[in-house]
Amino acid sequence: MLRRILVGLDGSPLAETILQTVRALAARLGSEIVLLHVTHVPEMVRAMDPGPTLGEVVEQERVRAQSYLEKVTERIAGAGFAVQTAVCAGEAAAEIVRYAERERVDLIALATHGRSGMQRWVYGSVADAVLHGTTAPLLLLRPTADGAAPSPEVRRLVVPLDGSPLAEAALSMAEELARALGVPIVLFRVVEFVGLAFSADPFGSPYFDYQGILDILRQDAEQYVNKLAGDLRGKGLTVETRAPIGIPVEAITALARERAGSLIVLSTHGRSGWRALMLGSVARRVVLLASEPVLVMRPADAQTRPR
Repeated sequence: MLRRILVGLDGSPLAETILQTVRALAARLGSEIVLLHVTHVPEMVRAMDPGPTLGEVVEQERVRAQSYLEKVTERIAGAGFAVQTAVCAGEAAAEIVRYAERERVDLIALATHGRSGMQRWVYGSVADAVLHGTTAPLLLLRPTADGAAPSPEVRRLVVPLDGSPLAEAALSMAEELARALGVPIVLFRVVEFVGLAFSADPFGSPYFDYQGILDILRQDAEQYVNKLAGDLRGKGLTVETRAPIGIPVEAITALARERAGSLIVLSTHGRSGWRALMLGSVARRVVLLASEPVLVMRPADAQTRPR
C-alpha cells in the first residue's frame, strides 16, 4: 500500500515534527522513508561579484543538506523500514511534486509551518501547491509553537463525510490503513446548522419548525454513515459512526482530540453540505486547527457528480 513515504524537510525542528508519525507508520506498514531537502539559491547570489559561482553555492548547499539528512537518518532509522535521502535544487513545492512522481512515491508528508534560515519554507503555501500538483495523498501535521508533536502511534481513523461520492473517495485509503494497522474507523458526518439557518424563514416565523428540520437532517446523516459502516463491517473492520449537529471544522477537530492517536483522513473535493471541501476551505482549516495529523487526498476523478 504505502510502500514509499516522502518526507519534505527544510532543516528546521518544526518541519521535523512530522517524522515520528511517519516513523510509526513505516514501522507498522514496512514502508521505505525518503527524506527530501530542496535547496534554493536566491537570485541575489547570481549577481555576487567577486564571490563564489552559482555552481559553487549550489554544491555547498547540497553538501550541507546531505550532511543534515544523514544526521536525521541516524535518529529515525529502525527495524522494519529503510531510510533513503535525496537533495534537489529549485522551488520547494515543484521539486517535491516532481520527485514524488518520478520516484513513484505513495505518500508525501509535510509539517505545515516548517521554516529555515535561507530557504524559509512556509509549508502552508507549499502544502497548497503540492496538493494541487500531485496525485499522491498528502500527510500534514501542524506543529505547536514549542515543536511538540501528537502521539505518533495511529490508534483510530477519523473520516469526515458530506454525502458526496468525492468525499467518500477517502474511504478506500481509510479501509486499507485500518486493515493494515488494525485500528477502528470513525465515520463522521456533521449536520451543519449554520448553513440551515440561511434556508429558514428570513422573517423568523414562529411557525417554522427549525428543530424538526434539524432532527430530520440528523436522522438522514445517521442513516447515511450507518449504511457505509455496515459495508465496512461486512469486510471485517471495526467502525464507529457519529452524526452530530454543529460546525464541520470545529466538530472534526474536537472529535480527533477526544482520543490520542487519531488520524484524520479526508478528501479535498467533496461537495454538498460543506460547499467545497478544498485545501483553502474546510480541509485547510482542519489542517490549521487540528493538533492531530491529517491525511488529505485529492480524488483522481475530480469531476464526479456530487449528490
